[in-house]
Amino acid sequence: MRSFAVAAAAALALAGCGRDTPAENTAEALEEAAEVSTPAAGEVLENAAERIEEGNVADPGAAAQRALEAAGNAQAPPPGNGR
Repeated sequence: MRSFAVAAAAALALAGCGRDTPAENTAEALEEAAEVSTPAAGEVLENAAERIEEGNVADPGAAAQRALEAAGNAQAPPPGNGR
């Protein structure tokens, strides 16, 4: 979980370095984070990236934050797993 958070934060930080729009940068960062995530978390991130790219969100940054939280929850072990 911690490595996922670090990778996601780094990807979002680098998103501002391109010449694309902020929404495009955010979507790209989510796609890059999806590549290093578990399949369930990756799906959450890819779906959010798609919605952002299509312009279906009012605030891409907030949508990315929600997606990162949901992906972290999808990647976490189930309760009672002893962790």
